[in-house]
Amino acid sequence: MFENTKDTIRQWIKLEHWRLHSVEEWPQSAHKIAVLESIRATLTRLEQSNETVEMLCTVCASRRPKSNVIEFPRKAHGLTLVTRPAA
Repeated sequence: MFENTKDTIRQWIKLEHWRLHSVEEWPQSAHKIAVLESIRATLTRLEQSNETVEMLCTVCASRRPKSNVIEFPRKAHGLTLVTRPAA
């Protein structure tokens, strides 16, 4: 019976991940934000309720952390622009 409980939780986690990735495609709105927070809270509770269930969503696993983007100034200061060929 214990194994059946783990299977049920595993299925529930899979369903919540599917919901999460479906809702992420919705247009930005207050409703979308509320639903995403609800799904994340449910996933957190499910993952904490049974630590022996190891699940890794392939979509979540493939995501990389946000990279840092450095913006360079539009015009270089103190450099001379060469407009004629060097030949």
